[in-house]
Amino acid sequence: MLLKAAKSRSNKEDPEQLRLKQKAKELQQMELAQIQQRDANLTALAAIGPRRKRPLEAAPGSEGLKDNPLAPRTCGLAGSRQLPRPQATRVCLRDLVFCMEQERDMKHSRALYLALLK
Repeated sequence: MLLKAAKSRSNKEDPEQLRLKQKAKELQQMELAQIQQRDANLTALAAIGPRRKRPLEAAPGSEGLKDNPLAPRTCGLAGSRQLPRPQATRVCLRDLVFCMEQERDMKHSRALYLALLK
């Protein structure tokens, strides 16, 4: 709007018109910088990937989920807390056989015999 007002005035180079033009240029530069900053932020967030959801125990306001009929329910044996799954570790069959041979209970087991056949 300031740029239109500056252009609509007479072509004479008066200080008021110069000040309006300068202010309009500054506003356009600020707006362009904000757009570039927002685009850069969106690109960075897209590169990171989606945000991970917090567990229900750590989420703020999780107390309200107990009374919410739309909230997912958990089955009753573990109570209201779910136990975290242990992290799976991949091992070679040869390492597993070695460990089974060292264990007193597994030394003569059928599982060891079947593992040796593979």
